[in-house]
Order: sequence, then C-alpha cells, then structure tokens
Amino acid sequence: MAIVLYVGGSKDGDKGVMPYGFSKSRADTALGPEIYTERFMELQGVGKVRLMALEGLRDDIVMQQAARHYR
Repeated sequence: MAIVLYVGGSKDGDKGVMPYGFSKSRADTALGPEIYTERFMELQGVGKVRLMALEGLRDDIVMQQAARHYR
C-alpha cells in the first residue's frame, strides 16, 4: 500500500490509503462525481511523488498545487 496525496478537488490535500496498483478513484460530491487519476511527477526540491489528481487538470497546475502541500 502507498499513501497518496489528492490534488485539485473536494479531497484536495487529503492523504488516502490506496491498494497497490490502483490507478483511478472516484469521489461523489454534491456537484457530481470527481474522477481522480494516478500521476507520477517530479517536484522541485521534493523529488518524484505519486499523487491522485482530477482527471482533467493540467500537469502544470497539478505540480503547483502538489508543491504547496510539501512546503
């Protein structure tokens, strides 16, 4: 298992436990479902991280929001 940081939605910043190999997650919210996909990104000063981000979110925005959680 791995601890995964969620970025870009109602779960933003929550750390959830995911089973090994899991690559998609869904959160049901008042505004409808949010689909998260797994991404591996290299963050400056942190290194390579595994996180879940909203499916339609651009990589540069995901990196910016994820880096905020590591400050």
